Amino acid sequence: MGKTEGMPVTTGSILTQMEAMLEQLPESERKAAQYILAASAEVSGLSIHAVADKAGTSAAAITRLCRSLGLSGFPDLKMRLSVDNAKPQRPGYYDIERGETIQNVIQKTVSNSLQAIQDMMLHLQPELIEQVVDSFRQASVIHMYGVGASAIVAADAAQKWLRLGKQAFALQDEHLIAAALASAPPGALFMGISYSGNTKEVLQLFRVAQKYGVRTIGLSRFGNHKVAELADLMLYTPQAPEATLRSGASSSRLTQLVMIDILFFAYASTQYEETILRLSQTHEATAFLKQN
Repeated sequence: MGKTEGMPVTTGSILTQMEAMLEQLPESERKAAQYILAASAEVSGLSIHAVADKAGTSAAAITRLCRSLGLSGFPDLKMRLSVDNAKPQRPGYYDIERGETIQNVIQKTVSNSLQAIQDMMLHLQPELIEQVVDSFRQASVIHMYGVGASAIVAADAAQKWLRLGKQAFALQDEHLIAAALASAPPGALFMGISYSGNTKEVLQLFRVAQKYGVRTIGLSRFGNHKVAELADLMLYTPQAPEATLRSGASSSRLTQLVMIDILFFAYASTQYEETILRLSQTHEATAFLKQN
């Protein structure tokens, strides 16, 4: 297939993201968000000062809320609200309840996955992805680390770049990674993955990387957290509401994996011939292991 020009961009629900982030927002932004959630249709036709007045906050707080949501400003917020309000039913995330039928489990799981990917489109920045891809291309060695579900994402990323001929590792012992960062060659790269953005082990490794001059990339949910403060480059995925059976965690893992896929295919596209050669070589090597 050839290149596709002018592909339509699917946007997720800004209202869903606002709900998910509500409790983490500063009070002034939370007031604005609560009003917008309660009167989203009305907000689309109001000025920023009118919304501030009705919400009992300031125009500056609304501007900060827009930034917290990854939007360029109030006009962008109004556009997103118009899109949400035009939908026959606002999408959302669903938890699994006691005694669910298999059909309901299927529908809710697929719905959550699709919603998470659509919401992810709110935060994708092609220019930033290009910078990250360039950092991967220039890296002499890449260390990736995550805890729990994020460890799966780190391992997936490492094996992808390893197959492209990069020295990529996803060690699970943070002491070994710290030692590797301390003795890393020039051009080394560290990617820390944490959905919460505050995982202690990940934060400590960011600090180790900084101490030894290793460039860093963070992958986390959108919002205010320590990873965003420490990383040189920051990739964001949407925040799903908390759920009793952690359907939110499933959605976060999925969007992290999709982000890794986007980076991988963007990387491969810029080095297409070399990528095809490398993948052919690794396929040949793994096929050899299966021979009798």
